Order: sequence, then structure tokens, then C-alpha cells
Amino acid sequence: MQERRYDVDWLRVVGTLAILLFHCSRFFDTEGWALKNEGQSLVLELVRGAVIWPWVMELFFLLSGVGSWFALRRRTGGRYLWERVKRLLLPLYTVGLFLLLPPQFYFHLVTNEGFTGTFWEALRVYVGRLGRFSLAWPGGLLPVPYVGHLWFLQFLFLISLVTLPLILYLRSEGGRRVIERLAGWCDRWGGPLLFVLPIAVVLIALRHLFPGDPTWADLVYYAVFFLIGYIVPADRRFTESFIRHRWVCLVLWLLAVSGQGVFIALLGYQMGAEPFSLTYVLYQIVVSVLSWSAVVCMLSLGVKRLSFNHKILAYANEAALPFYLLHQTIILCVGWLVIRWDLGILLKYLIVAVVSFPLILLLYELFVRRSGAVRFFFGMRPLRRESKKKPSKSPVT
Repeated sequence: MQERRYDVDWLRVVGTLAILLFHCSRFFDTEGWALKNEGQSLVLELVRGAVIWPWVMELFFLLSGVGSWFALRRRTGGRYLWERVKRLLLPLYTVGLFLLLPPQFYFHLVTNEGFTGTFWEALRVYVGRLGRFSLAWPGGLLPVPYVGHLWFLQFLFLISLVTLPLILYLRSEGGRRVIERLAGWCDRWGGPLLFVLPIAVVLIALRHLFPGDPTWADLVYYAVFFLIGYIVPADRRFTESFIRHRWVCLVLWLLAVSGQGVFIALLGYQMGAEPFSLTYVLYQIVVSVLSWSAVVCMLSLGVKRLSFNHKILAYANEAALPFYLLHQTIILCVGWLVIRWDLGILLKYLIVAVVSFPLILLLYELFVRRSGAVRFFFGMRPLRRESKKKPSKSPVT
């Protein structure tokens, strides 16, 4: 039986910290958000777009696919899906719906809809939008009045549900042969770049139909990363090939970032415009290369540098989901005060990040980690009783 993949656990923690830094920058970029600073920083936006944006959500979905491979080794499809309900939908419709999203909705109303009332008046608007089912975007199938950063839970559950027949097939004898064939292709020189093809096909075919973020195009796009993650632990040749190609992918990451800048800055290209034109197709290919090469670099970094256990990892890995659930609401509450101060953008950014991080951990430690009932509503496993026996290693779930 394969031992626990500590690199996967570490990468999940790294991704959670990266998303914190990403969202701390959202006050200061040129795109819309729930709260905006009076001034924006194009430099900060470009650095974030080059260093964090290409891989962070893609990596989350890919790692979820890895975890699903190990989970289904010891679970039936029905049990796997029930655990997805407890881990994803339960937090969304309890602490998310009633505690974390209402403040975000209030900030959104004030910033984007000209709302001038109190928080309690905004709460009445929030309640009035409950249960609005819609097919306009995937989150409308699992409606909440305002989804904020919890769209990730909606998307991951829908992907887990829709792909379940396929991933169960991949565990069969026929599915194993398919994986072995893919692993053989990947094991050749340039093999990992074959995964750019399905990513690019999805973006080229769907991005113009569903502009914005996140959309149906994003759901299919992230499903591709989820499925890739699902097959990666099935054959060691995938990981070995990723490691061999890590420097190639780093170069491609840098080249693709530069290429994307050329499209946006020099050609004035806006994502989703001019469907199936040469510019449109080339841009989607560049984005596909950028995201996939960045993900391969992160996976390789994990295997090479993070394949070890540590007492910090056990704590951080368990805290990753509640940290993600809490982080954006806390960032917005801290930022609500900080963006009013007469300070430079970089200093404001650092203050929001430095204050938010320990505050999130403090809330987790005081109100979540030690309470069995609260853990349940945050999608966490029950508290374990202390045992004198040395704990055995377990696979990723």
C-alpha cells in the first residue's frame, strides 16, 4: 500500500497561503471586487498575475483529484460522494451561508451597487436573494445569495459528482489500460506537454461562450485539472516525467507570461473577444501553456523538496480547509479599515496580510479546532482521541 504523499499535503498548504496573498492584493488591482482601495497598483497586479495566478486554483483542483484517487481506493462511489457532501456542501450551507458570506455581501453592495444602508439592512437584501436557482453559471445549481470565494466548494462538488462515473471506470481493468497508455506517452521527451491539448481545447471551445469568471467554461477547465490529478498517482511515470521536465516548464512559464503580456499590452486583447480568430486561438493556447507549465513546476517542487513529514504539516494540513473558509471574510474586514488610511499601496497590502494571517489562525484555534461540533460544520474530521500507540501512516484523502 502506498504511503502518504507528504508533498501533496505541503502543496495544499502552500496553495492556501498563496490564495491568502492573492486575495490581499485584490483591494489594489484594476478588476472589480467586494472592496477596492482608492488607488490601484498595476505593478502589484502584474507580479501577482505572473507568480500566483497561473497555478493556484488549478493546483487546488488537481490536488483534489489526487486525493480522490486515494479516497476511492478504500471507499465505494456512494461513500465517496457522501463525504464530498459533508466536506464541501455542509460548510457552504452552514458557516458559509450564515456567517462568512453576509459580511462579504454587505461590502459588495456598498462597493458595487451604491448601497448606503446598514449591515442589518443589507442582511434583509441577502435573505431576499436566498434560493435563486439559475443555469447562467454553475454556482446557480447550488444557489446562495452571494458566493464570494466559496465558489470553489460549489465547483469542486459539481466536478466530483459529474466525473464520478469516469473516475470509477478508470479504476477498472479497461481504465487502467488507458492510464498506462497515457503514462507511456507522458514518459517520452515533451510528454507532459500533451496535457496542454485538452486544456487548450476547452478554453478555445468555451471561453467565448461564457465570458467572466467563474463560468461554465471554468467548470470544465478545472475539471480537466481534477481528472489529470486523479490519474497522476496511478502511475509513477507521470510524476517522474514532470520532474524531468521541470526546467523546461519553468522556461515555458516565463515565456508564456511574457506572451500573455504582449497580447494584453501591445495588442489590447481582451479575453473572450473575437471567437476563433487567430488572436483568440493563440491567446488561449498561451494561457493553457502558462497554467499547465506553472502547475508542473509546483508539482515537481513538491516532490523534490517537500516529500517529508513534520509536526507543522499535520497541523497545517488539517487547518487548510477552515483557513480557506475563513480567510476572505477576515481579509475584507481588515481591509475595510486599512484602505481608509493615508498610506502607500504596498504598505497597506503588507498590513492586511500581516494582520489577517494570525487573526485567521487565532479564530481557527479558539473557535474551530478544539470543538467537535464546530469542526463538523467546517467540513473537518472528528477530533481524535489521544492514543499511546504510534499512529500509522495513511494515504492521502
